[in-house]
Amino acid sequence: MVSKGVNRVYVASYSIYSPIGLDTEENMKAITDYKSGIRLVEDTSLFCHPMYASKIFGEHTDPDLSTLERRSIYTVQRALNLLKDTDNENFIKDTQLIISTTKGDITFLESDDEILDNRVFLNHTAKVIADFFKLKREPLVISNACISGVNAVVSASRLISSGNCKHAIVIGADLLSRFVVTGFQSFHSISTGPCIPYDAKRDGLTLGEAVGVIVLTGERAIVSDDDPIVVEGGAVSNDSNHLSAPSRTGDGLAAAMSKSMSVAGIEAEEIDFINAHGTATLYNDEMESKAIHLAGLSGVPVQSLKPYWGHTLGASGVIESIGCFWQMKNSILFGTKGYTQSGVPMEIMVNASHESKVLKRCIKTASGFGGCNAAVIYAFDSVSEKSKYDQSVKWRELSSFSLSGKDGFHDIIREWNKKLENSDLKFFKMDDLSKLGYIGVLKLIKDNPEFSDTLPEKRGLFFGNSSSSLASDIRHVAAIGAEDDLKASPAIFVYTLPNVVLGEICIKNKLKGENTFFVFNPSDKINALETLLYNASLSGMELVVAGWCDLLGERYDLNIGLYKKV
Repeated sequence: MVSKGVNRVYVASYSIYSPIGLDTEENMKAITDYKSGIRLVEDTSLFCHPMYASKIFGEHTDPDLSTLERRSIYTVQRALNLLKDTDNENFIKDTQLIISTTKGDITFLESDDEILDNRVFLNHTAKVIADFFKLKREPLVISNACISGVNAVVSASRLISSGNCKHAIVIGADLLSRFVVTGFQSFHSISTGPCIPYDAKRDGLTLGEAVGVIVLTGERAIVSDDDPIVVEGGAVSNDSNHLSAPSRTGDGLAAAMSKSMSVAGIEAEEIDFINAHGTATLYNDEMESKAIHLAGLSGVPVQSLKPYWGHTLGASGVIESIGCFWQMKNSILFGTKGYTQSGVPMEIMVNASHESKVLKRCIKTASGFGGCNAAVIYAFDSVSEKSKYDQSVKWRELSSFSLSGKDGFHDIIREWNKKLENSDLKFFKMDDLSKLGYIGVLKLIKDNPEFSDTLPEKRGLFFGNSSSSLASDIRHVAAIGAEDDLKASPAIFVYTLPNVVLGEICIKNKLKGENTFFVFNPSDKINALETLLYNASLSGMELVVAGWCDLLGERYDLNIGLYKKV
């Protein structure tokens, strides 16, 4: 472990693989020419009806690698080729791989085999990629719904700034799959045409697939740019409002944006543009317009790049960040394709056309299921002052709770629910993973004055496991069966994101601070708590719940603690 912190986190290189290009330049040329990857897709293996989506066609296959592994390795190689002066042995020793994804290669879950294919486990994909590049450190997987990409960049920049590692490779990757399409369709959230964020005629999101890679470093010497872009700071929050609908006030996202500016040590007027989440759903875009005003950024130009790539889930925060870098370097502000008339309650500065403009700094935002929000600020090194990254802190354990077994989960969890005198009827509608974490946190904080004395914005939640949300994933696949795409249940699909357990806990207990869900290799469970607490120590939280929360089949395993900043 590197012991000395650094003052700067540089963007060293990056690359995108998407339906509109095999590398960054191809992608950016397409967007410059207003070309989108969104088209009418008539593929019954994805959905029973034609739908608008952004899909990669005409790829070669590799019998030794899954689609996500192959795409990720290709894109990492493109990014690494842009670095200079790297000593390979030292680089691979001091590089942290972080993968941002919501579902990974979930298509392997649809096979008829009774034994789960290893490739449905997110940690397996991460290990394959890390081993391909001979990286020495255990890879990290962040699966935090649609903020995963921004969350991963924020986490990576903190690890570098604190001296935990010298470099980080952040991969954002997700696939367009029947699993995902049927789930979003069950919420009636998919658009009838190409998505048009913030527009009065918007009617939903358009799904897409892509891989984005950003290499971050604390070493200026490996960066080719004369004036490199730096990560000035970022933040994650929870609005503690609803599992699948954003806060109607925008307060959670506004908090993440404001905290990011505080870390960066800047004021609102120093930001040149906002690259927003901009999914084109009714409530997301409404919420974002309110959050932008709450954060004091109503006079800053706003864009969404999803009309070009679609919503690529765990890849979105990464590829859209790369879009920000390119715009800054080329002094061009991309328009939001298709936008004609404002359809949000708080007016924001959206334009359909590209504009030549000097851009020195931007803020990238994201929001997702489970009430999570994230923001990160990028700027040229030449205009950036020293960021005020939160320094690593130590934790004091206030209480702990464990609950594990191989059978009888439902009886045991009901007993605990009764013992804790929980009157929340919503408990019975949760998936089992959420019930497990929910009961554990209730036990930890019950009658604990240090929890109640801590501001909601300073309460954090950091969980990890090895199975992600596979228990609910299996239920979702069973619901749609082999043929009936329209049988997907939103009540099941919402729990196919592991961070939704965090959302349930945040809503019940008003944890509005940082919350992140990590997926580990099962063999790394012994070190998981240390990793979670180290990441929590860089978040600025004063009190956190952290630990292991896993459930698959008849096995359940909870080991969590309540920790106070020393």
